[in-house]
Amino acid sequence: MKFQIIPPGRAHGRRILLAAELQAVDRRAIDVLGVPGLALMENAGRHLACAVADRVPPGSRVAICVGSGNNGGDGSVGARHLLGWGYAVDLLLCATRRRLQGDAAVMLRAAETAGVPVRELDTVGEFAEHLPPTTLACVVDAVLGTGVRGEVGGVAAEAIAWMNAQGCPIIAADLPSGLCADTGRVLGDAVRATETVTFVASKLGHWLYPGPLYVGQLRIVDIGMPARALAGIPHREVLLDQALAPAFAPRSPDQHKGQAGHLLVVAGSPGHTGAARLTAEAALRAGAGLVSVALPAAAVALLAPALTEAMYLEAFAGPDPEAAAAHLAAEVTGRDAVVLGPGMPTDAHAQATLQALLPHLDRPAVLDADALNHLAGEPERLRHLAAAVITPHPGEAGRLLGRTTAEIQADRVGAVQALAQRSGAVAVLKGAHTLIADPAGALWICPEGNAGMATAGMGDVLAGLIGALLARGLSPLDAARAGVLWHARAGDVAAARRTPTSLLARDVIEALADVERSWYR
Repeated sequence: MKFQIIPPGRAHGRRILLAAELQAVDRRAIDVLGVPGLALMENAGRHLACAVADRVPPGSRVAICVGSGNNGGDGSVGARHLLGWGYAVDLLLCATRRRLQGDAAVMLRAAETAGVPVRELDTVGEFAEHLPPTTLACVVDAVLGTGVRGEVGGVAAEAIAWMNAQGCPIIAADLPSGLCADTGRVLGDAVRATETVTFVASKLGHWLYPGPLYVGQLRIVDIGMPARALAGIPHREVLLDQALAPAFAPRSPDQHKGQAGHLLVVAGSPGHTGAARLTAEAALRAGAGLVSVALPAAAVALLAPALTEAMYLEAFAGPDPEAAAAHLAAEVTGRDAVVLGPGMPTDAHAQATLQALLPHLDRPAVLDADALNHLAGEPERLRHLAAAVITPHPGEAGRLLGRTTAEIQADRVGAVQALAQRSGAVAVLKGAHTLIADPAGALWICPEGNAGMATAGMGDVLAGLIGALLARGLSPLDAARAGVLWHARAGDVAAARRTPTSLLARDVIEALADVERSWYR
């Protein structure tokens, strides 16, 4: 989903708010700080009008559907501006006039005084019966706001269906009508917007699926909300679009490979050497000075000729898991970080080896794939680790928490926060708009990436990226945030170069340098 923040430097545009938090911000701005509500509404409505003007020229016919709340007031302001700019505007009031109060009522009267024609459609059936077929260039959805929780019905549902049937661009005010602001859930039916203009900050529902399917392009705009109005609102959810600086910190001119971090990758098995290769190669491309790969002897012979820049050693050897774990623990010593899991053997011997290794793991670590499957139902076993990142996909997250994949996907925020709290690690829940949580409950949402990245090996690349950043000295949280964003952005570069359908994990590795190169421009 494409998004932009206007103005781009506005810090609280990168925050993400719940509906109740946004209401608290509005109240503080108006009641405590003395910002006129009409001024905020005027700014919001003008941004709506600008979004329309960016898409269709003056002279075009635009229908603006408004409800009885503040969103409707924003729509009335937009109608007044568009009329003044030379557009043919119809304002469709999806409520009775007597329901409008406060600022929304003031702005409706102002629009009418300016000459905007208002059609009151407050009864079910009136959209179908009384609206003649017209050719519209654009529709503005300002019917429902962020406070809606129950399933949409009545005139609002009829308005949603009518807007979706017009076959022209739809600009939604703040949130497409029918979408839950906090979950992205569709409340019966929802407007399928071409673009959503949201005010102050984005909402969780903009990012959590299926919400993005209805939001379209997201424009986050400043309406003059003072930063002080957000004081006291927990800074829990943040857009992950400014996290790359630690990854691209310049190296000292006299740095040698031993000072760039030595990563141990415990991964791969016969039939799964590709996972180990992608992990190790991504780590090397992400700036790790040295990468050693530990895998079964049969897999070493297969992988070593394919990736000559890495070093190799045998793992999971011998019948005794304790001895195998002691061997791995000795190899961990002297390395700066470890990646455990991609393509790892899934047998009982490997599981016992991993369980025996964990108490001796004294280096920053990334646990991915089968390392997580071997810990099914027991994420607490990681709590003793001082510095760890876990990177499950929804299926692995479900096994860790004892839930189904469907349950994880139904509450991705709750799942990633539970993973971080129970494991004591930084948790990365992979998927569309990957989520990151720390044990204190803070949340980051990655706004980048594309559907082409839903293919084999992408998680291995991410594990290698984060592992390299840990080996280079970044904290688990910084490594997770920078690694996720670098991975997603490289995926977008690679998809643009090829196509989402043809995208391969190794294409993302090749695009890592393009992301870094663009950073310095």
